[in-house]
Amino acid sequence: MLEQHRARLRQERDIERRAIDGGTIQWLVDRELGAEHLMAYRLAVDPDSATGHVHAGAEEALYVVEGDGEVRVEHIAHSVGMGQAVFVPDSDTHSYVNTGATPLVVVGAMAPLIEVNDIHPAMPPLDLRGVRRTALEEAGVMTPTMIDERLIKPTLMGERSFRVLVGPQVGCLRMTLFTGIIPTGRAPLHAHPHEEIVYILAGHGRLWIEDDQVGQLRRGSVVFVPVGVRHTLENIGADDMKVLGAFSPAGSPEAKLTTSS
Repeated sequence: MLEQHRARLRQERDIERRAIDGGTIQWLVDRELGAEHLMAYRLAVDPDSATGHVHAGAEEALYVVEGDGEVRVEHIAHSVGMGQAVFVPDSDTHSYVNTGATPLVVVGAMAPLIEVNDIHPAMPPLDLRGVRRTALEEAGVMTPTMIDERLIKPTLMGERSFRVLVGPQVGCLRMTLFTGIIPTGRAPLHAHPHEEIVYILAGHGRLWIEDDQVGQLRRGSVVFVPVGVRHTLENIGADDMKVLGAFSPAGSPEAKLTTSS
C-alpha cells in the first residue's frame, strides 16, 4: 500500500494510456496515488472521433490543452479550443467531439473521488432544447458552463498570477480549477488547506517539498500535494511557467495555512 499524505511528482509520458472508444485516457491522480478529495485525468480524442461518459457523485471541470472540438453536456453543446474550460455538473451525461485534424486533448479534474468503474458510457440525453436555461436554474437544476480563460482578469499574488476558471462562482461547489503564471524564480514554501493537483502546461522548473528538491518540472509534469504539505514550484527558465491547477475543497488559490496551523 502506498504511503498516504505525501506529495507526488509524475511525468505524463510515464503514465499508462488506456484505450477507449475514440481515443485514450490517462489517470494522472487517483486514490492509488494517495488522493482523498479529487482525481485528475488527461483525455486525448482522435480526429473525427468522439467519446463520452456519465458518473454520479462527482462534479467535473475540464480544460482544453490542444485541438478544437465540442464538449456536449446534456442538451448544451460548447464549441471549445485551447484555453477554454467547461464545468460539468454531477450526473450530467457529457461527450467530447473532435472537429479538428489533430487530437483534442483535455485535462480535467473530478471531485469528490469516485471509482473508475462507476464511470459509464454516455447515454443519449433528454431533449431539453425547449426549456429555458433560467427555468432550469430556478428549478434547482445545475447547468453546465463554458469559460474562456482570455476573458478572466488575472489576480496578482506577488509576482505570480492566477485565473479562477471553475468554482462556486459557476456552480461548482466541490473544487476549484485555475490557471497560473509563475515567473522566473522560487516563491517561499507554503501549505494549503486543500488537496491540490498541478499540471504543467508550459515551461520548466523544479518541485520543492520542504527543503528537498523532489524533481524536474516540464510540460506534462503532474504534481499532487496533500493538505498541509509545504511546497513550492520554482521556475528555472527565462520564460514564464504556466500551470493548470485543481483543488478541493473549493476556495481560493491564495488560501494558505499559517505555520501554527
